[in-house]
Amino acid sequence: MLDTHRDKLDRRLTPIHLYKLTPKTNCGTCGYPTCLAFATQVIVGQSDLDLCPFLDPDLLKPFRAQLAEQHQAGIGVRREGFEKALQFLREEIKKWDFNRIAGSLGALFSNASGRPTLEFPYLGEPVLVSQEDVVRLSADELNPYEKIFILNYVIAGAGGLANRWVGMESLPNSVSKIKSLKAHCQDRLAETFAGRMERLAGAIQPWGRPLTLGEENADFAAEFQVLPKLSFRIFWWDEDAGEGFPAQVKFLFDANVLSILDLESLLFACEQVTDRVLDAVSGH
Repeated sequence: MLDTHRDKLDRRLTPIHLYKLTPKTNCGTCGYPTCLAFATQVIVGQSDLDLCPFLDPDLLKPFRAQLAEQHQAGIGVRREGFEKALQFLREEIKKWDFNRIAGSLGALFSNASGRPTLEFPYLGEPVLVSQEDVVRLSADELNPYEKIFILNYVIAGAGGLANRWVGMESLPNSVSKIKSLKAHCQDRLAETFAGRMERLAGAIQPWGRPLTLGEENADFAAEFQVLPKLSFRIFWWDEDAGEGFPAQVKFLFDANVLSILDLESLLFACEQVTDRVLDAVSGH
């Protein structure tokens, strides 16, 4: 049995295998900003092959069967899958001209000792991206998921912003992610601060800044700068026990956010902020 599993590992599909089948046009029809991002998420079991309408059905049939077998065997999913994806992205990042893309990413380029790097803030803390790795400039280590998130930001190239705020339901191919956003972020934030809105101003620090309340008639609102070109807003409406209305939370994004990052990465960013805010209020 071990020999069979090793054989499957040796023959495993990687993001580059699927990437070669894509049109490589980065058209965004699948909901991801690049064909590479789409391929990576499919291989690690976080997205669906059918989201790309341009894949050749004849080539896809054996690929689909092998990928299903691979996922069933636990190969390429969860931590093992993310580590393989990280390895692939590290190779892919070597093809990019850091000096050329630094401006669009809001990053500082350096070529000290002939080693090109990009420096920019991630949730307020500076990170350094090289052709070998992604590291925090502080002593705290980034986990593999955060590294993939940051590398996807660099590879996507950070397109232009629309400066118009919309809910996730306005973004293409977002139906499944809307449910995850509600369960993993909105409901948790609503329940935790129901009847305790006064605690929000302290809980969002240092990642968010309070917003002046406008026509939304929210009880509290904040904007979170996750990456130089990626921010989102969170609105809280407190419960009304007398009327039987529960507390509610709404996330808003730039209308052109998918030119910055794919939906899976966007959801990851929302979860990171949610966890930090909830940890702050619980005293962890």
